[in-house]
Amino acid sequence: MRLPISKSVSSFKQFLLSQYFYDGLKITLGVILPSIICYQLDQLQIGITISLGALFVSITDNPGAISHKRNAMITANVFIFIMAIIIGFTNRFGILLAIEIPVFCFVFSMFTIYGARASSVGIAALLVMIVGIDQHLNPTQTLIHALLLVSGGIWYLLFSMTLTQVLPYRPAEQMLGECIFEIAKYIKIKSDFYDSKNNKEINQRALIDQQILVNQAQENVREILFKTRKLLKDSSPQGNLLIMSFIDVVDLYEHAMESHQNYDVLHNEYDSTKILTNFQKIIFNLSEELKYIGLCIHNHETPKKIPLTADLLVGIKSQIDALDQKGIQTVSLKKILVNLRNMTQRVEKMYAYHQSKTNVPDARKNEIHTLATHQQLDWKLFGENLTFKSSIFRHSFRVAIVCLIAFIFARNFYTGQFSYWILLTILVILKPAFSQTKKRNYERIVGTVAGGLLGILILYFVKDLNFKFWLLLIFMILTYSFARIKYVVSVFFMTPFILLMFDFIGQNNEILLVKERILDTFIGAGIASLASYFILPSWESYQIKKMMSEMIYKNTLYLKSVINYKTDNLSTQLEYRLARKEMYVSTSNLSSAFQRMLNEPKRKQQNVNEANKFILLNNLFASNVASISYLMKEEKPQFSDKEIREIRKSINLMKESYNTFNKVLIEVDFNINLNISDEVNNQQIELCNNLVQIASEIKKLSIKIVEAD
Repeated sequence: MRLPISKSVSSFKQFLLSQYFYDGLKITLGVILPSIICYQLDQLQIGITISLGALFVSITDNPGAISHKRNAMITANVFIFIMAIIIGFTNRFGILLAIEIPVFCFVFSMFTIYGARASSVGIAALLVMIVGIDQHLNPTQTLIHALLLVSGGIWYLLFSMTLTQVLPYRPAEQMLGECIFEIAKYIKIKSDFYDSKNNKEINQRALIDQQILVNQAQENVREILFKTRKLLKDSSPQGNLLIMSFIDVVDLYEHAMESHQNYDVLHNEYDSTKILTNFQKIIFNLSEELKYIGLCIHNHETPKKIPLTADLLVGIKSQIDALDQKGIQTVSLKKILVNLRNMTQRVEKMYAYHQSKTNVPDARKNEIHTLATHQQLDWKLFGENLTFKSSIFRHSFRVAIVCLIAFIFARNFYTGQFSYWILLTILVILKPAFSQTKKRNYERIVGTVAGGLLGILILYFVKDLNFKFWLLLIFMILTYSFARIKYVVSVFFMTPFILLMFDFIGQNNEILLVKERILDTFIGAGIASLASYFILPSWESYQIKKMMSEMIYKNTLYLKSVINYKTDNLSTQLEYRLARKEMYVSTSNLSSAFQRMLNEPKRKQQNVNEANKFILLNNLFASNVASISYLMKEEKPQFSDKEIREIRKSINLMKESYNTFNKVLIEVDFNINLNISDEVNNQQIELCNNLVQIASEIKKLSIKIVEAD
């Protein structure tokens, strides 16, 4: 039996209520309103310049803490004004531009070391430079142009901040809802392991890929929840509901991780009983319930409790008891059942938060800000990355060289009217990783060609100005709505939107415009593609071993934090949560790098099979640690002498693996404090034995990977 959840909210409604559509609508209104107002005052050209400034600043308006967004938009306005003045006074001199372009491209591309938001500030500054290259204004006009751009940026800043004050909780609701969706998908994939017809290796790969999305979603929620003072200080029911729901869904995700089993053994022992099929149904229903709660939070609705999963757990307990009576070993089944009960309890609590008032414990409020990732503006970090060993430095150097080449080509050999489109294409396509550039190349070309054809049809057949204007608005909204989730779709709508915009300002030769845009896209994409391969390429195989070392380190710290966990000690609890979060991040980083490596040329890939096995083993290690974590919380946190020896042995093996990657003996502080017990816990000793076996395999694999160089 399936839950009737998918019928409650359509995908279309979910999209309309999503953060992406909200941002698309906000950016569209923020950008186009100045032009509409100035058009009514017969000052369209001024309006377009103001709108352009608003567009540049909107690039930095990514989801996150309000203070971070505000600071980024203020900084962007400062750089926009400076760049507009510099380029305005020097764009008549080719030699000066040939110096400025690579210098500015390098400096602003280096902003990437401070994170995505800082990178968007750098991109906004570079866009001002590129758009201003072909503008030849006198000094007075240059100053007025810069002031108009900044006025547009300030207008957008005020517009965005006002909307944030009007709807303070909506971004957090949307991000949390999307995070819960991803965790629900993770649990759904876990259910597929209970079907013997499914390929276990494919499922495992899908599970690891989904972990990447879960971690990204969790980081987004931490950014907006734990760095927003209003949410942390506000004692309103809605703020508390969001924070407590996130705390519980993260704990639920850990329960899902700890449920790893030897599925081959399970199928061999229990396929004939059909009980695994029932477990699959329960796990699937649990994922559906979680998805339903996520949808309700996302859409600002109150979920109606659907206790179907809890009822099914009662039924499967009876089946396990019946197998016990037949003399069939059911220890593994009981472990799965206990874990599912724990996950169901988390879901029940998330339902309850919507029915009655809940408060975030003071202890959790005090520690909660430490769980968010903090990126400080440290100039020392900038200096440390001024080396060819840094992938960001190599990328920045590549952008500088390529943009200089494109500028020289456009000035001396290209006859198109909008030659700056080539530089724009390069700027948005060229990414630090080869695979990212390759993907952007494909999406940019396909979206531009398809969108260009649509634009020609619209301009050829649609003559009514009002209808054209509404199409322009729709295409703008869709362009910005899909920019972060489906770039190819965003580009598809962007091209007719640009063509309609040029049509409104008097550029009526649509065929010429489409031909030039497509040609510029091919030229820019071609240059970017060649540059990513030949100019200081950053192949993932050169960096992946560092991430492997980091994953070993974080996994071992995670184990240490679990062993040191004390139910009556807040500092050990905080250490545990931080270690768990960092383990998730390192897992996501390594898995993402592995995915990118698979999209690189075959001859540039190294240790593919070993890297894949390494990721699987470390995930298995983390799953066993998560299982120990559950026992530590639910039972007396004590270990026998034998268990202590096994734990210390596994830690030493992980230390040796870590040192293997670093090629020097580095003493890592993995000291642990254990409570000794005379009693042996069968579950704990089994898990400790598993850790030793997995750590031994990781060590062997680490040596093999390092020796392969």
